[in-house]
Amino acid sequence: MMDSKVSRRGFLSGLGAVSIPILASALGGSKVTMADTESDSDVPAPDDRPPARTNGYLPVVTPGIKTLPYEMDGGVKVFRLIAEPVVTKFQDMSDPHGMKRRPIHGWGYNGSIIGPTIEAVEGDTVRILVENRLSEPTTVHWHGIHLPIEMDGVPGFSQKPIEPGQTFTYEFPLIQHGTYFYHPHFMGAKQVGLGMAGFFIIHPKSPPAHQIVDRDYAYFLQIWMIHPASPIPDTMEMTEFNYFTMNGRPGPDIVPMTAKLGERVRIRVANLSMMTHPIHLHGHSFRVTENGAGFHPPHMQLLANTENISSAEERTFEFVAERKGKWLFHCHFMHHVMNDMHRIPIPGSGGGHAGHAGMEMGGMHTWIEIT
Repeated sequence: MMDSKVSRRGFLSGLGAVSIPILASALGGSKVTMADTESDSDVPAPDDRPPARTNGYLPVVTPGIKTLPYEMDGGVKVFRLIAEPVVTKFQDMSDPHGMKRRPIHGWGYNGSIIGPTIEAVEGDTVRILVENRLSEPTTVHWHGIHLPIEMDGVPGFSQKPIEPGQTFTYEFPLIQHGTYFYHPHFMGAKQVGLGMAGFFIIHPKSPPAHQIVDRDYAYFLQIWMIHPASPIPDTMEMTEFNYFTMNGRPGPDIVPMTAKLGERVRIRVANLSMMTHPIHLHGHSFRVTENGAGFHPPHMQLLANTENISSAEERTFEFVAERKGKWLFHCHFMHHVMNDMHRIPIPGSGGGHAGHAGMEMGGMHTWIEIT
């Protein structure tokens, strides 16, 4: 009897009719938004200007991802989040020079994979209007945030699904601080697997001196199986993946960080993939100042240079930029810093390791340039 896993993979990898129904299912007649990405192999340059403090806090920079704007309605911060199909680009490993990019048809928010970062302050009340422009229902779960059950975003428990074309209003006070994120809780494996997630940062209202930094960055980890025959991520895959991304991009297209010598740097990392990732910083040691539920007091902060981040977890790292140079920041599973490792060999270029010879690193890697 044929192994079911092999036959399914062979079926999905084929060039036959499979691409058409998967594409139709993902798009579903919905309007598709192109992600705000650079063309081909250009890596967007980081903004070397430190962000100005706003409303008493230093805004988080999510490299390559925008921050969601808000309006005030009395004392309530009002955000608008749109769930919709999004087309982004990954490195096309059929090009032996690594210069081509291939379109990837995913789902995201406000034209972006990952979705825009939501920022607010402990003590704020937020109202988030979620419009569904997908071809199927969805919800939004606010991962780790303390809120009323009606706002938790779980169909069958706290709300009805948001049907296509409908808008649902989430409103709740923020009674904690820390690094959190949002994602669907309807058809979660499919919708999260297509890219739907984003950061929700809650700044402390009155941070003590040890929580003040000069640079505050955030990276979101995701993994993908992209077959050669289809631009749609295979969200049925559970064990084998060939693209590894930070903020919705695989290397070498991940937007890097910058800092000045002597500055205090914070890097927030969230993982919503089905793998653990050991995240390593070159040239420096860092303190683990958060595990996704608010900042630790100094006596609870561990010193490290590599930290495992499992699925649905977050870690925050802080360090002083002590040495000049471009210092790598990456997952230390070495196959996770390469793109499309298992692709079928192409004549003249080879597959697997041979297909990567002479190319830049890919996957989950970026860097911080200290000047």
